[in-house]
This record gives sequence, C-alpha cells and structure tokens, in this order.
Amino acid sequence: MTGPSGHPVPGPGAKIIPLSPGIARPSGARVEPMRDAVLQVVRHLVIEAVPSEQRLPLFGQAADLLDEAGWGLDELFAAATDSAARAHLLRVLGLDRT
Repeated sequence: MTGPSGHPVPGPGAKIIPLSPGIARPSGARVEPMRDAVLQVVRHLVIEAVPSEQRLPLFGQAADLLDEAGWGLDELFAAATDSAARAHLLRVLGLDRT
C-alpha cells in the first residue's frame, strides 16, 4: 500500500518507530567535554559572558541541551554557585559521573 506521495504506508499492526526531535546525549569520551561545555554555558548565562573565541567546541550543543532541560535562570544560577545544584543539573542532563 502506498500513500499519496507514492511512499509505502504501514499497514494495521505495523511496528512504527517514532522519530522525535531532541538532543543526543553524549556517551563515552564525549561526556566529560560536554560536562565542561554545559558548565561553561551556565556560567555564560548567569555569571559572566564567555567571548565566542574562548568558548569550548561543544558550547552550542551544550546550550541546546540546557534549553531542552527547561531550567530557569534562578535554577541555573544555583547550578553555577552551588555544588549540590550543579550535581543535580548534571544528573538531570545525564552527564553525572556515576
């Protein structure tokens, strides 16, 4: 069976894998650089701007990951200034060391 565009259409009971937008969580060797970039973005947002030439390579991806988390400035400020809040943020983002 094909749809109006000529592409196959799954039949009843077909297993469909949904594609949903989102930020890929890093794994392996990329976790530590992403942690550093996330912390740099947090500082950039609530403490002091980081000039573009000093930003880490994963800065943009880290900003996207933080945006996906949906934390407000008050929560990000706490993460920038309090180690327990920072650990919680990294755990929520899947970047904790455990």
